[in-house]
Amino acid sequence: MKKAIITGASSGLGLEVGKIFAKKNFEVINLSRTKSQFQNILLDLSDDKSISKAIKQIKKNHTAFDVLILNSGIMPLGKVGEIEFNLDHMFKVNITGSIKLVNGLLDLAKKNKSDIVFVGSTASLKGVEDHSAYCASKHAVEGFIKSLQAELKNEPVRVIGFHPGGFNSNLRGGIIKEGYMEPKDLAKLMLHILELPKTLEVSEVIINRKKA
Repeated sequence: MKKAIITGASSGLGLEVGKIFAKKNFEVINLSRTKSQFQNILLDLSDDKSISKAIKQIKKNHTAFDVLILNSGIMPLGKVGEIEFNLDHMFKVNITGSIKLVNGLLDLAKKNKSDIVFVGSTASLKGVEDHSAYCASKHAVEGFIKSLQAELKNEPVRVIGFHPGGFNSNLRGGIIKEGYMEPKDLAKLMLHILELPKTLEVSEVIINRKKA
């Protein structure tokens, strides 16, 4: 049985990705602060001890994983000059924690010839009013993706940047917005990309909202 490790598979896009992978007979491991319907490993991406503990659990119980999906993220908003949320916490959750997780699991990924998927955002590629700090964290995600792709160019590990635009998720307080993409559709697209032959690496996919 194939195995997928997903950060944040307890809700939103991560949950939908987990569901669709489970239907394809993957064993799904959820890494988050909240339990899900899958196997769960407690992970707080803002806490170094939690990250180290999760890495140890994976190395002990889930060594043979086929895909690692870095999906967790938060989106506090505020104009520059009016930012009041915890910037350090946001960067830890959106990028620093993921770097530490990948750093600790990369040897296994190479051994397994695993795929590594980073869920970024269209905000990884542009600037948006009121989103300055969030965009900065997502630009960091894109920079890490590009650098990791360069470092692994001669390794049998595909590194994929998956950048959706606005979609309905708990990032927006669970509010359903008309015209926003559905996580189920994005999950189907991600699975399709990963099911392509290993000789094909879709290094970057950008998914924009489109009026029907």
